[in-house]
Order: sequence, then structure tokens, then C-alpha cells
Amino acid sequence: MHPLNSFNSIVTSLITSRSYRSFLVSNIFSENRRNYNNWKMKFSESNITVTSKLLGNSDGAEFNKINIRVLLLSSSNHPIIKELKRELSKLGVKATILYLWDMRTIRLRLTIHSLYLLVKLWRKDPYIILSSIHLMLKDGLKIKNCIKYVYYFILATFIYKMLIKNYFDIIHAFWSYPAGISAILIKGLIRIPVVISVLGYDIDERTMKDTFLKNVSKFAIENADAVIVAVENHYRDLLRMGINKNKLHFIPLGVNIIRFSKADGSSIRKKLRIGENDIVVLFGPHLQKLYGPEDFIRAAEIVSRKIQNVCFVMMGDGSLREYLKTLAESLSVRAIFTGHINFHEMPSYYAVADIVCIPSYAGQGISALEAMGMGKPVVGYETGTIRISNGIDGFLVQKGDIKGLAEKILLLIKDPTLRKTMGDNARRKVLSQYDINLCASRILDLYSSMIRQ
Repeated sequence: MHPLNSFNSIVTSLITSRSYRSFLVSNIFSENRRNYNNWKMKFSESNITVTSKLLGNSDGAEFNKINIRVLLLSSSNHPIIKELKRELSKLGVKATILYLWDMRTIRLRLTIHSLYLLVKLWRKDPYIILSSIHLMLKDGLKIKNCIKYVYYFILATFIYKMLIKNYFDIIHAFWSYPAGISAILIKGLIRIPVVISVLGYDIDERTMKDTFLKNVSKFAIENADAVIVAVENHYRDLLRMGINKNKLHFIPLGVNIIRFSKADGSSIRKKLRIGENDIVVLFGPHLQKLYGPEDFIRAAEIVSRKIQNVCFVMMGDGSLREYLKTLAESLSVRAIFTGHINFHEMPSYYAVADIVCIPSYAGQGISALEAMGMGKPVVGYETGTIRISNGIDGFLVQKGDIKGLAEKILLLIKDPTLRKTMGDNARRKVLSQYDINLCASRILDLYSSMIRQ
């Protein structure tokens, strides 16, 4: 037997043995719990609100949701996280966002501190170390995977340093990696409930095809205390992965229905030099391969051959911008590239559009909900995150079906009544299912139930 396979077998048998788990519970976790209680007392003496104060008095007083302290973890500066923080704050939650560093910006000092954390984890929670080794060995101990896992440990150190300075009742990580796995790595040390929101790339086709990332994502989700799933197809995917359904909580992400309702797009139309009689088909939000901008341009070429007064607005920026400009010119597509757009300007750009096309290979994200909130019909691919009800508030076609995209866009251009009906249906759906207030309220209920436990 190959030495690597032999070592892998030893690690696997060790971390799954009943006697080893019993040893951890009786000797290590009990000590860690004592340390944590002492740690919590220190924060109580410092006049900082702690979980014990939130639970009410011993005679069963009503649980108080006010002043729950939540650490929101993300590796992405996504507007939805800021919106959720704002709504949670309105409900009395003290939420703090911690943005995790990109691998390219990791500091040497933090890397050195991560070695100290590694030693501490080995002493306090060796199971997580052995499980990590097992995860890396599953895919053959590739260098690139080792580098990724080192990165996760460094992020875990960053989170840990934040937690020893500030007390939190809940950690809420957005995406199972890198934020989710980084929180799970130190869960045995901090003894704070961890919630992971599965939002798309952490369970999409690319992740499932990458053995290492698939195992990392599954490990993080399995070890989280609760998992929030925003769309039904992700819920089904997690069940197929073998995740306990009692851990899954279906809470759709929401949008600000006041911000994304009605807006005046006349200034944007003038800025982009779009005629009053022109039909506008809008693409967004990023000019990167995953989001299908080239598919959009090629569909636009088919539409342009049949309808003259159509303008295709490419919203956002990305690495493919110059390539797409050249492609549009070569295909005689009237395309306008807006560049980066500030979040507060987004409603005005959606207001200009008659149709929104999101041919993303990851499905329809928050941008689709924003467009639908503005009363716009959306055309997209039937893959990944699905927000569109086909034929009701928009159209779905098979991924990569450029001709299908063009046909649905043409259908909506030629039928203004259908555009209006689908747009109204889209707005009603967002109001009833995807209001950010409703989303925040349901997440707070989940936080509360976890603290009660």
C-alpha cells in the first residue's frame, strides 16, 4: 500500500473511533468549556451584554431578543450583507460585519499567529486538526489544496483575534467557504453557535466537481449548528449530500422593497444617450465569464438582426470588458458599457430597462430580485439559484441556449402587454416572498432559538 494511503487510513480510523470521541468529550471539551465559562465571566464583569442576560430570569421570563450580538462573516463586500445588518439593527440586534481578507493580502504577522492557533487547537480540539488532514488527503494532498487550507486557518486566526476582544452570541458566516469553514475550525475553542448561509457558489456545479472544495463545503455545513438555505433547489441539493434536514432552515434572502420599487431613470437614459422610443435590454451585474456576458452579446446579435431600435446595456465591470466591447463591435451590436455602478444608483438603471437578462451559470442572484422588485421581467438560465417562475414573471431557458435567450427577449420586445403582466407578477412575488424585513425577522427568530438551546 502507498504510504500516503496508509496514513490516510490511520487518520480516518482514528477520528471516527468511538473511544477517541469519548476521550475528546470527557477530557478536552470539558476543560474547554470551563475556559469558555471563565472567558464569558470576564466579559460580564466588563459590563458587556452576554448570553446569560438575554435568557431572562430563572422563573421562565419571556426571552428578550434585544441586544443579541452577532458577528457576520463574509469574504465578499456584498450589499445584501449590509442591508441585512441594517434590518437586524432595527430589530435590536447588535450586528458587526467582519470582512475576511483575500489570500493575496494576508499579513505575515497574522500567519505567525496562526501557528500559535494551530498548536492551541491541537491541545484543545485535536479532532478538527485530524479532520483537516483527512480532508486534504482525500484529494491526494495536492499543493494547491494545502495552500487553500492554510489560508482558511489564517482566516480562522483573524476571526479568533476578533472574538477574544469582543463577545458575540452567534457567528453567522455567509457561504460555506472561506467564511464558513474558517469559523468551524475554531468552533471548538470559542463554543459559540455557528450559522452558515449557503448562497450559491458554495454548492454550485463547479464546487461539486472539485473534490477538495466539495469536501470542505460539506464538512463546514455538517459541523454548523444551523444552515440557512435561500432557494429550494439548494435545499434539495443539501439533502442529496446527506445533510440532516433538521439543521436546514429555508429563509429566502430579501431586497429592500422601498429602495427597489420605483425610480426615475430619465437622467440615466439621457446620460447613456438612449432614445425615447428605444427598447432597453439590461445585463448585470458583472462582466465575468460565470455571469454569461458573452452569451448575452451573442443573443443580442440575433435580436439586433430582427429589431432595430434595441439598446443593450452592459451594467457593471469586470475582466472581460475590453473583450466584450470588441465582440459587440464585430457583431454590430449596439451595446453600452456602464462600468462600475454604485449600489444607490442601481434602481435608476433598472428603471431604464424594459427587460432584464441574467444568463448567469450560477443562476439568478440578488440582482434578479432587485430587477423583479422594480417590476421588470427577467430572462435567465435554468440552473443554480432559480428565482424566476418560468412563463409567469420571466422566462427560463437551458444554460448555454443563446438562441433560446434571443427568442424570449424578442417575444417580450414584441408584446408590451406581456412585459407589463410579467413585470407586475415579478413585483408581487418580491413583495410577498423577498422583503428584506421578513428575511431579517425570520433570521432573528433562528438566532433566538439557538441561544435558548
